Amino acid sequence: MPPTGTTSFDLRDEKTFEALFREHYGPLVQFATKYVGKDETAEELVQELFSTLWIKAEALEIRTSLKSYLFGAVRNACLNHLKHEKVKQAYTLHVQHGPTHAPELDFLELEELKEKIEQAMDQLPEKCRAIFEMSRYEGKKYQEIADALQLSVKTVENQMGKALRILREALKDYLPLLVWLLADGGIW
Repeated sequence: MPPTGTTSFDLRDEKTFEALFREHYGPLVQFATKYVGKDETAEELVQELFSTLWIKAEALEIRTSLKSYLFGAVRNACLNHLKHEKVKQAYTLHVQHGPTHAPELDFLELEELKEKIEQAMDQLPEKCRAIFEMSRYEGKKYQEIADALQLSVKTVENQMGKALRILREALKDYLPLLVWLLADGGIW
């Protein structure tokens, strides 16, 4: 097997892959454990990485050293896992406490929030706003939007991502309130 600093190897070769696994599995699990705190979770994340490597070996194009690639991939997997855990915890808290523990809103606060949402929507470019409204307000799927506007689905996905980034930034001070209101049945 070539040194881990090179990228000329065949991940589809069982012996090469097995040697790679034996060399890097332990250090990657130790590295992942520092992020996620649990050996079992770290092992699962590293095993999943190696499974993905095996399945996608032909399509992979590694432009760094293999070691850097593996540790970067494990770091990303750990960060995604931690993000997912935070979402699960927030959902659990919402379910446990429900809307009865939510902040009280008076009419003026609700109107201010609606005004802030409209201001944020006005920041969106025209096509971006149209795609966002078709998706969120009309409930259309990306393919339906793409067909209606004669765009590719990828363009619709990119425009939705752009819209969400702009809105998230513009409404960052109101996000906890928005999450509660939308989870509780909406504000309109």
